[in-house]
Amino acid sequence: MDATPDLATVTYVSMDPLTSTVGSSQVLAYVERMARRGVDVDLVTFEHDVDADLGRRLSGLGIRWMPQRFGLRGPVGGLGRVLRAAWIIRGAAVVHARSDMAAAAAMLSGVDRWVWDVRSLWVDQKVASGVMRSGSFSERVMSWVERRAAFRSTAVITLTESAVAELDRRYGGVVSPKARVITTCVDLDRFGTSPMPPMPVRVLLAGTLNRYYDVRVMLNLVSELRNRRPVEFIVASPGITDWEEELAGVEVVRISATPGEMPDLVSTCHLGLSVCRDDSGVSQLAAMPTKIGEFLASGRPVVVNPGLIDAVDLLERHECGVVYGSTSPTEIGEAVDQLESMLVDPGLAERCRSLAESHFDLDRGLDGLVVTYESVCGYR
Repeated sequence: MDATPDLATVTYVSMDPLTSTVGSSQVLAYVERMARRGVDVDLVTFEHDVDADLGRRLSGLGIRWMPQRFGLRGPVGGLGRVLRAAWIIRGAAVVHARSDMAAAAAMLSGVDRWVWDVRSLWVDQKVASGVMRSGSFSERVMSWVERRAAFRSTAVITLTESAVAELDRRYGGVVSPKARVITTCVDLDRFGTSPMPPMPVRVLLAGTLNRYYDVRVMLNLVSELRNRRPVEFIVASPGITDWEEELAGVEVVRISATPGEMPDLVSTCHLGLSVCRDDSGVSQLAAMPTKIGEFLASGRPVVVNPGLIDAVDLLERHECGVVYGSTSPTEIGEAVDQLESMLVDPGLAERCRSLAESHFDLDRGLDGLVVTYESVCGYR
């Protein structure tokens, strides 16, 4: 679906660097594809280093990129980024605010029409991962931002139906009338199905491994699988993780794959892991990790924890994964039984790919974005 010819310019604001894993798969892929559909895009991001080649690539698509210096980490740095973004986007016709920090900038800027892109229940996730202390000043401020965004945003995008329900519960039903669910999207042209690689079983844990993930549970699962057959356990994570002590005690292949290398890496593995901590509470209601869509698009099953409610529903209905976590009623031996059975299922790859095409396709997601922008501009 191409955009309405006279659709207003969309100013897309993200606090994530474009060269980060999230920035590459969930920002860059979106804005480039939007530009090809005729959406006029201004892009504001916060970078550690500006990639000149990337700038020329975006310019060639007609995207006006305004990279800003990332600056300090922590609350002071975050406030600085919000204030800078608010100053840059003042007067914008339509703002796409990716996450709560960008939403704060949109509200400070005074723009009239803006989309709140809820990538997570941000405050809950920061508290659950130990980045923010419950009851702290930062937590109270960002909870206020969430509440104001729920009421003041023109439209809302979430990754899950559960996120809409939770925000409605918190704020008296104001979100669902203006919400659209566009789950984590994957470029299906980059992630294609391929035959399962030869044995041993290759298990992949990829991404930024912070304390939001339950690496101990995943290590236990790999250990149980190793009790039955040879396993090559691969951890692909940029830099130092929050789980170095635990990873040091196991046999593991450590690599640092770039976003561009992920399709080939996933194709060399048999299954992926995406197990979050079940004690992280309601924050998981809004979560749909990117790696789930990437594994499915490649025809590979995924292990997820029970708290990822929307992912669990999809994987169980389509028989494309196994549910196991610290609160799972399934015993670890039973979970591994399910994995072994799944890996010899001749219809597995086709089911996984079909699920990716119906729920995680980038082009389908962009259809929803275009409709949202047109609605915000009064065309629908």
